Parts: sequence; structure tokens; C-alpha cells
Amino acid sequence: MEATISVEEKLIGVLEEESQLLDDILSLQGAVRLCVKKRKWNELEKNLSELQAKGDRFSELDLMREELSAGKNLYTDSNIAVCSNAVRSKLVKSKIENQVLNEYVSTTRKFLQRVFDDALPESRNKIYDRYGRIVKNEASSLILNQVI
Repeated sequence: MEATISVEEKLIGVLEEESQLLDDILSLQGAVRLCVKKRKWNELEKNLSELQAKGDRFSELDLMREELSAGKNLYTDSNIAVCSNAVRSKLVKSKIENQVLNEYVSTTRKFLQRVFDDALPESRNKIYDRYGRIVKNEASSLILNQVI
């Protein structure tokens, strides 16, 4: 006799798989941050493609979770609530990790732009497009013989 799996059991299975996937995503996000800081670009590309694949799989699981939980309160069943809370907390951690990386890249970019503006005085001149709007002038190419 074939055993049927209830909707609740399927939902718990999806939530547990999402939780495991988020653990993998969080570790990859940390690896991406380290690759950026240490300038390991080949490793960064590998980690980003792996992160993209895991993100795609998470999106698929999230659609399944939405279908299974349609019209249900995820907090009434204690087993489902525990899994759901774990997934939510990992999503918040992932969001924070993304913000940290974004802030690091943004700050570094601004710093380097100031260094290039100081090193190349002609880049501070204003350039206008054919409609009279100011166009941001950035260094077209620069070769350095030292690591910044």
C-alpha cells in the first residue's frame, strides 16, 4: 500500500530544504566577501555562479512553499512554525550579508574614485552631452604599477 504524504509534511520538507539551501547560500556569501577583499577574481566568479544556481533553486522551492501554504497560517502548526522561523531568520542574515558586501564595494569604489580624481586632475573638468547635461567624467584607462 502506497503511503500518501500530507500537505503539512510536504511543506515541512520544502521548508527544511530551503533552510539547508540558505545555510549553503550564507556560507557562499561569506566566501564571496572574502574573494572580493582578497581580490581572488577567478574564485569569485566560481562562487557567484554557484550562488546564482542555489538562488535559482531557492526561488523554485519558495514557489512550491507558496503553493503548499496557500490559505494556511504557517504559525498555527508548531512544526511548520519552527521551520518557517528558521528560514525567516536565515533570510534576514542573508540580507544583512548582502548589505555588508554592498557597503564595502560602494565605499571602496568611492575611495578609488577620489584617488583617481586627485591623480588625474583633468578628470575633474565638466563635460556636457549634446543636450547640455553634465556627464560624469571618469578615467578612461589607467595603468598602475602598484596594488592600491
